[in-house]
Amino acid sequence: MSSVSEVETFQDLDAHLRNKADVLQVCVTLRVGWGSDTVEEVEQVAKELKTMKQDISGYRSSLSSAREELTTAFALLKKMQELSLRLKHLKEYLPQHMPQPAVQQKSHSMKPPSVESEDQTPTVQPKETPRPTGRKAPKQISKVEFITMVEFESIPKYIRGRLQYAQVNAAVVEINKTLQTKYNLLSRPRAKLSELNMKIVGECQRQENKETKGLHFVVDSDIKRWSSLKMDTAGKSLLTMLRMLKRLREVRGPGNLVRYAVLT
Repeated sequence: MSSVSEVETFQDLDAHLRNKADVLQVCVTLRVGWGSDTVEEVEQVAKELKTMKQDISGYRSSLSSAREELTTAFALLKKMQELSLRLKHLKEYLPQHMPQPAVQQKSHSMKPPSVESEDQTPTVQPKETPRPTGRKAPKQISKVEFITMVEFESIPKYIRGRLQYAQVNAAVVEINKTLQTKYNLLSRPRAKLSELNMKIVGECQRQENKETKGLHFVVDSDIKRWSSLKMDTAGKSLLTMLRMLKRLREVRGPGNLVRYAVLT
């Protein structure tokens, strides 16, 4: 094994080579010239230096590759950290109600909630039992579509206030529940209605006019009666936002009556 390969640091290598040079210089002085053994020693040192240069070249190549791999690794680590933050954000702010394409929304019908525990009857309407008013039961009740985040961000901040995206879609759920309950009640035969529900049906019918023909709508009293949405300042703001986003439109009158009709 070459003595050069036994050194561990560049300082040791420098000291080793200087020592050999000093020994050779002494040999030249003592022999008054270069002897054959001195020449062999120099050649051996030259071979060791050549090997050392090759090793250093290999080390430099390895270091260059390691630097490139380290740079790539740091870039990947940064991307993974960014992705982790995005996933964490999505996990924390994932909306409870995801908007669906219009085709899918029309293909799913909402399950009608019960109006009162005493009047729970099958949702299938008798085909041959016409209502005294002559109006047929609606084939499909209109419903409000969920809004997207892009639509929510388009609402002016002075209207949104502190309301959050999830609150708007939660209001959509409550309005749809109210619509379904209301028109499920209106489609029932009068003979199967309780006295209380008869009064509610009469009230709902008196709210209809020429402007509401073919529309499904709710009013404040419907929302208070059949949903958990409070008609306070925040509730009014939610309805205003849905009107701005073309989910609802107002039909007013007579007096202070305001109908929130579904836009389809």
